[in-house]
Amino acid sequence: MDQSAQTDVSGNEWMNVRSVDRTLLDRLRPRQDVLAEAKEGIEKHRKCDLTLRVADATNAKPAAGAILTIEQIDHAFDFGCSSGFTLQQVRDDPVKQARAALFADLFNCTSAKCYWDECWHQPIEQHQGVRVTRTFLDEIDWAVANNIRVRGHPLVWTVPKAIPQWVRKYPYEKQLQLMEHNLRSLIQCTKGRVKLWDLVNEMLWEPSLRNLPSRNWPHIESTEEMLTYIEPAIEWARDEDPTSTFVLNDYGLELNLVKMGDVTVTATQQRKRYRDLIEQMQKRGCAPDAIGTQMHDGTWAPADVLKKVLDELASTGLPVQISEFWAHDGGCPHQQELSPEALRDARIEYITDCYTIAFGHPAVNHFTYWGGGEFYEDGDPLAKSYKTAWLPSKVYHAVHDLVRKQWWKPGTELTADADGHARLRVGHGRYRVCVKRKGGNITTTEIDVRGKASSIDLDLV
Repeated sequence: MDQSAQTDVSGNEWMNVRSVDRTLLDRLRPRQDVLAEAKEGIEKHRKCDLTLRVADATNAKPAAGAILTIEQIDHAFDFGCSSGFTLQQVRDDPVKQARAALFADLFNCTSAKCYWDECWHQPIEQHQGVRVTRTFLDEIDWAVANNIRVRGHPLVWTVPKAIPQWVRKYPYEKQLQLMEHNLRSLIQCTKGRVKLWDLVNEMLWEPSLRNLPSRNWPHIESTEEMLTYIEPAIEWARDEDPTSTFVLNDYGLELNLVKMGDVTVTATQQRKRYRDLIEQMQKRGCAPDAIGTQMHDGTWAPADVLKKVLDELASTGLPVQISEFWAHDGGCPHQQELSPEALRDARIEYITDCYTIAFGHPAVNHFTYWGGGEFYEDGDPLAKSYKTAWLPSKVYHAVHDLVRKQWWKPGTELTADADGHARLRVGHGRYRVCVKRKGGNITTTEIDVRGKASSIDLDLV
C-alpha cells in the first residue's frame, strides 16, 4: 500500500490496498467442487417438501381433484441491492422508472442510507440540530410501496467522514450522548418499516468514538475498546426496537493484507479479531443478531476461500450476511491478460459463483450487491449504446437467471389426489395458493414456508 494513503482520512484507504494475504491460498479445492457442494447445500438448506391438504369447506372431507395454483410471492432469503430508489425519482425520471421496475423484478431488499454525515449521500445532521431525513425516508417509502424489505445503513460508523464536525467540539461523554440520540431517532422514525440495520460499520479497521482524534488507519483497537461504544449502541437499539435485526458489518476478511510502516494487518488476523469480539459480546449478553462481511475489497477470492471464510464466520453461531458485495474489474487476478469481452465474462462468472456459494451456505441469510450500476447497460463498457440506461445488462440477466428462474419458484398448477393432497418441493418463502374445487368455488390464501422441516401439512378449508 502506498504510504501516501496514510493522509487520506476519508475512510477509503482500503481502496488502495492491493497486497494479498496468502494464508488461505494453499491446498484449495477446485472451483467446480466448491460450486457442486454449494448446489447441494441449496437443495438441502433452501428447500423443503410441501404437502397441501385440501378439505371440503362444509364437512372437512378431502377435496379430491381440486386444482391448486401455487405462486411464490417472496423469498425467505434477502436478495438485496443498495441502489434502490425514492418515490420522487420514480415519479420524475422515466429512466429511473424503468430501472426501478427491473430492480423490483430481481431484488426483494434494498439499503436505505442514513449516514450521520457522509456527503456522497444526503447527510442526516451535517449541521447541528438540522436533521434532514427526506431522502432516507423516501427510499423507505418507495421500498414499502413495492413490498421490498429495507436494510438501514448505518446507525454507527466511527470514521471521520461519518461523524459530524460539530460533534467533536464536545467532550467524549457528550459525544456518546449525541450518538445515542442520532441512533434512537433513526430507529424511532422508521419503526415497523425497517427491520434490519447495520448497527456498527467497520469497527475492525476504525477507532472507537473516543479515539477518533488519534485515528491512524488501520486503527486496530482491542476488543474492550471496541465495546466501549458497540455495547451501548446495541443496548440503545434494542431498547428502541427489540424486534429488529441488528448486524455488525466489516470488510477485509477474505484476502486483504495491509502494511503500514511497522503495522501489518491480514485478513486472517481480522477474522480472528471478529470472532473474539463476538465471543466477548456473547459472554456479556449483548451479541448482535448477525455478522456481515462486505466481500468487496481487493482481489477476487477463489471459490474455496469464500467458502472457508463463511465457515469461519459461521463458527460464531450467528447468521452471516454478505452486506456490501461488488466485483470491480480491478480485482480480477488476470485482468491485464483478458480482452474486454473475456473480462466481462470473468466478472459475471465470479458474481454468480459468489451468489451460489453464499446461497448454498446454511449460515448465510442475506446478500446485498452494493452499487449495482453494472446491472444496467450504461454501466457496461461493452454496451452498444450509453443511451440505453434503462436496459438490463448481461450481469443483470445472469443474476436474474439464478435468483428468479432457478431459486424462485415459478407459478405451478397441481391437482389434489384422492386424499386431497398436493405435493411439491419449494424454496423457503411466502406463497399465494389459489384452490379451485370441482364445484367451482375458489379460495385464495397465503402461506409461509421456511425452517428445517422437510414436510409441511396445511389444511385449506
